[in-house]
Amino acid sequence: DVSGWDGVQGLPSGADQPFYRMVPDMGDCVGLLGGPRGVRYVAQENLEELPLSERAISHELLPHFFDGFDAASGTFLPVQQLRYWYSRDPLPDTGLAVLAAEQAAAALDKLSALLHSHALDARGAGLLEPLMLLLGAAGSAADSAAAERAALALLAAHPSGEVRELMRASERSVEGDDLLAARGALDEALDIDAGHAELFARRAAVHLRAGRPEAGLSDARDALQRDARHFAARTLEGSALRELRRYDEAVDAFEAALRLHPWAPGVVPNIFKAERARRILGNA
Repeated sequence: DVSGWDGVQGLPSGADQPFYRMVPDMGDCVGLLGGPRGVRYVAQENLEELPLSERAISHELLPHFFDGFDAASGTFLPVQQLRYWYSRDPLPDTGLAVLAAEQAAAALDKLSALLHSHALDARGAGLLEPLMLLLGAAGSAADSAAAERAALALLAAHPSGEVRELMRASERSVEGDDLLAARGALDEALDIDAGHAELFARRAAVHLRAGRPEAGLSDARDALQRDARHFAARTLEGSALRELRRYDEAVDAFEAALRLHPWAPGVVPNIFKAERARRILGNA
């Protein structure tokens, strides 16, 4: 009950009005109240708009709620979580949003480069083989998840920054359903290094998505020639063979994928589908 508060008594609406949690300026708190204060609960009729020159405040809680302050507009830029919660509120027209996005992108690039460097070191140290042993021995899909992610990272690792950027460009194109651009980026990467199994596996996936199982099969097998441990390429080989109605070979490829990765997503259902199609074809 706030009706007895000194700051509420005498207000036109009394306690019957909106109240807000406000962050006060620490300089004002020290100068006017003799010490710092936390969040304050304030009646709407006690609020008034400040001129631009007085809108910047300091408080230890501000970094939790705002990314920065734009002096030109006298506006604080809310953090991403607040922007999500209050998505209908217009964002201030400042360069801070662009700056925040650029800083986030730069941080992600640095993290990606760091992780990739570790993946290259791990692959060079021969850690892919023990990872594949862990993957093959996993007792459940949950147990296999970490080994799968690590193995895929090592299979994709490449020392060339240009090749890595072309792989990322291909990923973006696939996400945008631009399969022609995705294939073009991988073609460029293969011109740089035709010995990298991951590039062939990715292009095989693009071919299959575009309805070209013959090309997908060729690329999947090229990937496996370069690295027989590439379980994703083995799965793609099976998918291409199933599309081509070569069901016996498809089942063999899928079973080979399971020997590498017993919990490979979607492989068991694909075996059932290939076997069912084979039975139907045999009864026709």
